[in-house]
Amino acid sequence: MIIGSFGSVCSGGRYENLSEYYTDKKLPGVGISIGLTRLFYKLNELNLIKAEKKSISDVLIIPMVEDLSVPISLATNLRNNGVRTEIYLNNKKLKAKFKYADKLEIPYVIIIGEDELQKEIVKLKNMITGEEKEISFNEINNLKFS
Repeated sequence: MIIGSFGSVCSGGRYENLSEYYTDKKLPGVGISIGLTRLFYKLNELNLIKAEKKSISDVLIIPMVEDLSVPISLATNLRNNGVRTEIYLNNKKLKAKFKYADKLEIPYVIIIGEDELQKEIVKLKNMITGEEKEISFNEINNLKFS
């Protein structure tokens, strides 16, 4: 295998007047990029590292509401309690959102819709067993997800 066969991992350069798109001043700029995805793919392919999980998330929050303040607050509280939490923000059907969690092997999904907001609960689904239950906002911070 030739290491150079997968392209550059790091590159950079000088960009004359790149900022003129954002300001009237003529300013030179420099930049770099590091292709971490490309690098980790190759390290994994060579068995120099091993990805044990497809995702580091313990919980995927699926908001079914326009106002994201409660889902974001819940995610922040979970993260502050050491729970690796992700919020699904793409506008897809619920089935696609569950498929995303399943594909990445995220073990728990929290669903927050309008009904849940009114009752101050969330629906918690264990993606491994399929069990689903309602949990109050207060109780969610006491659960262990890993």
